[in-house]
Amino acid sequence: MVEEKRWLAPADFAEVVALCQFLPGPNIGNASVVLGRRWFGLPGAVAAFLGLMALPFVWVLGLAYLYADYSSIPAVKSVVTGVGVAGAGLFVGTAFKLGKPLAKKPAGLAIVAGCFLAAALARVSLLYVLPVAVAVAWLAARRKIV
Repeated sequence: MVEEKRWLAPADFAEVVALCQFLPGPNIGNASVVLGRRWFGLPGAVAAFLGLMALPFVWVLGLAYLYADYSSIPAVKSVVTGVGVAGAGLFVGTAFKLGKPLAKKPAGLAIVAGCFLAAALARVSLLYVLPVAVAVAWLAARRKIV
C-alpha cells in the first residue's frame, strides 16, 4: 500500500498502524477496517475485513487439524519453528520501516527509547508503560516538540 501501490504516504500508514495497535484485535484486521471505511464507507470496511480474514481463517483451521496429527514429527516441528523465526524477522523489519519517520524527531526517539528501556530491560508491564508514553507524547505534540 505504501511502497508498491503508493495508496498511502508513509506517515499516514504509520498513523493507521499506531491506531490499529491501540485497538483490540489483530492489527492488520483493524487496518483493513480503518482503510476500507475511509475509502468505501461501511460496505468497504466489511468487505475488507472479510476479504482479509475469511480465507486465512479456513487455512488456519485446516493447518491446525493437520498439525494435531503430525506435530510429533521432528521435521514438522522444525518447519513450524522456522516459520516462527521468519515471522519475527518480518515483525522487526516492519518496526524499522515504521520508525523511519521518527528518525527526524528527537522527542519521538526519546519516547520510543524510554518505552523500550521500561518494558524490555526494566520489565515494567505495558499496562503501565503505554499510558505514560501516551501522556508524554501528547504533551510533546502540544508543545510542538514532536
